[in-house]
Amino acid sequence: MDIRLSRRSLVTAIPTLVLAIVVACGGGALPAPTASVAPPAASAAPTAPLAAFPTTVTDHQGKSVTIAKRPERIVSIGPSNTEFLFALGAGDRVVAVDDFSDQPAAAKAKEKVGGVKPNVEKIVALKVDLVVSLRISDGSLELIAAQGIPVLVMDARSVADVARTAVVLGTATGTDGAKLASSIDQGIEAVRSKAASVTKRRVFHEVDASDPTKLFTAGPGSFIHELIELAGGINVAAKAASPFPQLSPEEVIQSDPEVIVLGDAGYGVTVEEVLARPGWSAITAVRNRRIVAADPNLLHRAGPRIVEAAEEYLKIIRETK
Repeated sequence: MDIRLSRRSLVTAIPTLVLAIVVACGGGALPAPTASVAPPAASAAPTAPLAAFPTTVTDHQGKSVTIAKRPERIVSIGPSNTEFLFALGAGDRVVAVDDFSDQPAAAKAKEKVGGVKPNVEKIVALKVDLVVSLRISDGSLELIAAQGIPVLVMDARSVADVARTAVVLGTATGTDGAKLASSIDQGIEAVRSKAASVTKRRVFHEVDASDPTKLFTAGPGSFIHELIELAGGINVAAKAASPFPQLSPEEVIQSDPEVIVLGDAGYGVTVEEVLARPGWSAITAVRNRRIVAADPNLLHRAGPRIVEAAEEYLKIIRETK
């Protein structure tokens, strides 16, 4: 899952390329993706061979997709998917990406096929043989699939999903996804081990403050919540009923976080603005100036840099006095 923020509206505030990032996240457990190569255990070395074609994989929507041959022309919709394809060594076969894909640097040079709403006609005209996309609810993906183009919906909602995504995309592209998955699993366990000795701190992670009366944060069921906990933090929204709940300023003040992480810092929110919020001077994090402007392109993408994101969260919590 990718979360991209702006100060203008919820439409651009949380573009998983669908507004349903907040609504659909509450729809219950998602089917785990499967592939002909099983995800490795955290401590196991990858031994599975690269996939032969044709191959069949199951995406995050529980849909089985058959890929007849090694895809040579791939469209990626979603920054996390783009990062995965490059990390797997398939970046040279990516012919186009969505407007938000900016990592690695080579992705910026790829042809663009739209943002919140992908350009179906352009994608079809590119004569691609695989589309990898986040969830999109406007029928675009169905129109692409109707043209005989395999479409994989890969939209990780948990830390464990990230490693499984590597395996599925590795199978789909004929690359070593098991090796990448093992590296991710081992890196996450290393962070968890380091965090065992860290003093736990209450954390408020701000996802979007476009509406100052209803602040989006990360709750249970989101990979951000998992990052907070595995790094030794205590999420003040841990008892929320949805993965991306909204808290009133009064609720944040009452929860008294010791650390405030601004996941919306890249879209206009500043430490000074938070310091000036009415009533927030009573918050421990504000009194101690433990307000961290974070990189949303790192902390809000459930992609192959998830270990780097976990290490960044560990650093944030460790440096809190």
